[in-house]
Amino acid sequence: MGSTATRATARYQAKKGLISKSFKLDKATVDMFIEACENAETSQSKELTKFMKRFIRKHHPDYE
Repeated sequence: MGSTATRATARYQAKKGLISKSFKLDKATVDMFIEACENAETSQSKELTKFMKRFIRKHHPDYE
């Protein structure tokens, strides 16, 4: 069984509906993305989420 903090984190993520995804991407692209996010003082997850929502709005007719 995990530590108290690990269990609390798992409960928080479940409550928020957060999941972990894994992708295989070109290292050079990922490295540039990391640097671009640092330069823009933003998080990678925030920018990926924004991209995904824009893409879904454009290509999925049922998206709000």
